[in-house]
Amino acid sequence: MLDKDQQYSMEKEHDHRFQRTEQWKPVYSWLESLETSEVIKSNDVLDWLSANPEISDQLHSKHARHHLIHYIKICHAKILKRKGLIVRKIDQRMGVKQPGSLHCTGANLSSISRDSELYKAKQSEALMKYEILVGLEKQLIPLFGERLN
Repeated sequence: MLDKDQQYSMEKEHDHRFQRTEQWKPVYSWLESLETSEVIKSNDVLDWLSANPEISDQLHSKHARHHLIHYIKICHAKILKRKGLIVRKIDQRMGVKQPGSLHCTGANLSSISRDSELYKAKQSEALMKYEILVGLEKQLIPLFGERLN
């Protein structure tokens, strides 16, 4: 059995964990209640914090503004990932992370808006592959002669 001093020191040692959990509960509740499949924007976080000044004051007392916004966005990304709304794929050969909002099942991009993140990601991926192939072609032409068309 622990004496009172040992018990007090254990409570004091773990006290910060429980305070932090309580402190972040409103943020997690808000993030889980959002009906979106994209990670929250910084302006939305700032709007929510300004609408909840008590919570904002508590969080700002221990965290810098930019760290706070970044952490909340990371938490929201984890919540979306847990819900299955974000899937990140890593191209092992290139070490390139694909955007998390890729929900296209086919290779046809004609049905996708040119302003969408998916279209831009696919376009930059195609350009990168093209540049790699052109570079390889330039290295192989001296070995195998001219292009075969």
